[in-house]
Amino acid sequence: MWLLTGLALAALLVFPTQCRAGAASGVFLCIQVLIPSLFPFMVLSSFVVSSGLISHVPSFIEKLTQLLFSLPKESLMVILLSLIGGYPVGAKGISNLHKNRIITDKQAEKMSMFCVASGPGFLVTYLGCAMLRSPKSGYILLVSQTISFIVLGMTTKLLNKEKTITQKKTERKSQDSRSDALVTSVKEAITSCGYMCAFVVLFAAICEIFIYLTEGSPKLLWITGVLEITNGTKLLCTNHSLILISALCGFGGLCVHFQVFTMLGDIKIRKYLFFLFRILSTLINGVITYLLLKIFPITASVFSTIEHTEPSTNKGITGCVFLIICCVVFLFSLKEVCRMSSNN
Repeated sequence: MWLLTGLALAALLVFPTQCRAGAASGVFLCIQVLIPSLFPFMVLSSFVVSSGLISHVPSFIEKLTQLLFSLPKESLMVILLSLIGGYPVGAKGISNLHKNRIITDKQAEKMSMFCVASGPGFLVTYLGCAMLRSPKSGYILLVSQTISFIVLGMTTKLLNKEKTITQKKTERKSQDSRSDALVTSVKEAITSCGYMCAFVVLFAAICEIFIYLTEGSPKLLWITGVLEITNGTKLLCTNHSLILISALCGFGGLCVHFQVFTMLGDIKIRKYLFFLFRILSTLINGVITYLLLKIFPITASVFSTIEHTEPSTNKGITGCVFLIICCVVFLFSLKEVCRMSSNN
């Protein structure tokens, strides 16, 4: 640790210009891309748990979640939000479920192994439409991510073969009122976004130094994706294969991993197991993308004319559609809760 700290300090002193440029790029990325796309999902993820909406999922969902993941029905909303919202949203939802005693320690660990996904906003809107200039490429990335997500989720059943346990209502914390739950959810989302942005800025500075040191070796740019996925994949979009980009999206990047560990808080997970699942996700994503490209080939010209551009806000159609779907599900759940409250 002291060695790494010394190296980091030396890098700051030797490459101040690159650190400043990388940090500035990270701040821009947070303001323009990450916060607008992730903040609403983080609020929603916290609200459905703290308000009690998550407890009113139809009972038939229990059979589905037990069959696929050996998890209680309350986990379904967090699983969907982690798949739709983006990388840190799943960890935030898991933390809320555990804090409210809806899932056990082992169930929280199982969910943390696969609830780490890029989301359609990043894969289709950012990478597909803006960076690759090919919506088809974005949808191939999304399909690969979704299949990998489900396969990993089903694989977690091997971690703990005990019968699915749902905590009794009497053991849970009292649920907040709707207004209090919303205020609490916004506060928690702001804190989570602060941690997320801090890691993004830090790793953006590290990536900028790495790019400077390896300027004559463009083939090493994939390492930036291992460090920080957003800027890393952006650099790879110019002349690297879609298979490599998809594989790196499956891994998520060390920056995302630190965000996940921070948001999980006191939940104890086996780090070696977490990284093993990230490697499995990398392999599965790459293989599925390879197979999809065989079925739905993309001409090489798509990748040869790409410029480094930032995503335009008018191209976020896919992200908006998925956000609207989440809102509709939320409104129906709220209606059901109100109906049950009036009957009582």
